[in-house]
Amino acid sequence: MQPGGSSAGVLRSQAPGVLLSTRTSFKIGGVAREFHIPTTIEELRGLLRALHKRRVELFILGGGANTLFPDGEYQRPVVSTEKLRGLTIDGHRVRAECGVPLNVLINTAIRAGLAGLEGFVGIPGTAGGAVRMNAGGAGWSFGDRVLELGLLPLDGGPLEVVPGKDVAWGYRTCGINGFVVAHAVFDLTRETPAPIRERSVAFMKRKAATQPLRLPSAGCIFRNPEGSSAGKCIEQLGLKGLSRGGARVSERHANFIVNATGRARASDVLYLVEEVRSRVERELGVRLETEIVLA
Repeated sequence: MQPGGSSAGVLRSQAPGVLLSTRTSFKIGGVAREFHIPTTIEELRGLLRALHKRRVELFILGGGANTLFPDGEYQRPVVSTEKLRGLTIDGHRVRAECGVPLNVLINTAIRAGLAGLEGFVGIPGTAGGAVRMNAGGAGWSFGDRVLELGLLPLDGGPLEVVPGKDVAWGYRTCGINGFVVAHAVFDLTRETPAPIRERSVAFMKRKAATQPLRLPSAGCIFRNPEGSSAGKCIEQLGLKGLSRGGARVSERHANFIVNATGRARASDVLYLVEEVRSRVERELGVRLETEIVLA
């Protein structure tokens, strides 16, 4: 069988054996039993329709930047958006399909003299994933830049176009359930490229100084509790450096768990997640909720 899916609903999957550890920034995960790579939005729609008819729960995979897959064989069909990379500019608006890597989207906007995305530099993943998680940091929020979303119902129904202002944006969420993000349109601001690039470099330097970017991770593990910082809570308890197997709470940023050896297992990470969560709740009375996606 070949990669992709057809609009007629005939499934054409990669042969079993795709290593999910090669598809995520964590470099962790077992083997996908079923892995699909649609090459067009219409193929994606047909694939969704066909999987819906089978009554199976699928997993949509973007850049895998905040995803932890389990060890062993993964039973749910995985649908990768990696080939859905349409990217166009019309005046001060940029339209990106869900699989466009964030760094490509940001650099394209900068070269075109369009400001408004440079604050997301250094965030791995794709446009679709950033929308889904309402990615952000340092006062920036992805949803603030979205003019329009194209959404596909999980049952493979027709594409729905939703104004960005009608989306229920929240902290690390967009409130969209039952849909796959097909594309996003961003409304940006005209400016000469040089100062935009300078701001982008400054953002990246600050990120590199405070985050363990050279080790595999899935970004921040926990959401910040209201009025507090997950990283500060973890650091306050002296949990930096806590390890299990090949996984370790980062010494650079306490809200990161890193694949320190390159051979960490999902079970190692999950152990640390629960150990940190229970310690913080027991000793500080704060319940930490995960920000990463546990597939």
